[in-house]
Amino acid sequence: MNYYPHHIGDFNSATRHLTRIERSVYRDLIELYYDTEAPLSQDIDKLCRLLIARSDDEQNAVVQVLHEFFVESEQGWRHARCDAEIARYHGNKEAKSAAGKASAAKRARQAGMPARQAADQQPLNIRATNQEPQPEPQPEPQPERPQPESTIPKAAPMRSGKPAFDAAECALPDWLDRADWACWVADRKARKKPITQEAARRQLQQLAGYRAEGVAARDVIAHSIASGYLGLFPPRSAARVTAPHPSRQRAQWSSELRSVLAEGHVRGEIDMGVIDASR
Repeated sequence: MNYYPHHIGDFNSATRHLTRIERSVYRDLIELYYDTEAPLSQDIDKLCRLLIARSDDEQNAVVQVLHEFFVESEQGWRHARCDAEIARYHGNKEAKSAAGKASAAKRARQAGMPARQAADQQPLNIRATNQEPQPEPQPEPQPERPQPESTIPKAAPMRSGKPAFDAAECALPDWLDRADWACWVADRKARKKPITQEAARRQLQQLAGYRAEGVAARDVIAHSIASGYLGLFPPRSAARVTAPHPSRQRAQWSSELRSVLAEGHVRGEIDMGVIDASR
């Protein structure tokens, strides 16, 4: 394809959270996809060379954009919007070719020559130059008869052998509330970007990673929906749960012991940690 429709509003709403480098890399990946009319290579180094992504920031942007907007398959990195536009382009091309052949066949029938011969050559002017041109008789239009409704064939509804994947019904870990996950799935559907099976698996992995860093999955989902993101990103002000430093813990124990002694009575139990007697 040497042309593809670019919807500015859709692109801006989907990439508003990206950096300038990531937005530029995303456009380059889409144009490469349309130019080759095939999924992108799974070889990241080869893909970076094709995009002239040489710096670390540019190469990291390639990886980030691929995982957020593309789906990895056996054929390579696929993009649903690009696949639909390529299929529509070839469908229009075949329709125009069929219309041209039908027009050539119609001219052949009117001229009384084989359809293949009419398609290969243009009709020649066989009238003598010293004669006045005579108007060609036009067939009288025949009124169209309405076809009975009972005889009109109805198109059978298309059925897919494989049921569509519903991200809201997929298995969830115990620490993730289904209502929060359902809100995230519904928001993606409302933006006409439903979550695929592979995307759901990777996003659950992302939520698990954020949870390990101390950010609740509910906060990540709420922040992503409120910001209009298509991916899951934690709020910048999210607090990380970290274990207290040993020196700070010992200082806390000493302060607690001094306060107990100052009150003039002995506390029943004070956790002093583990004493290493081997030293």
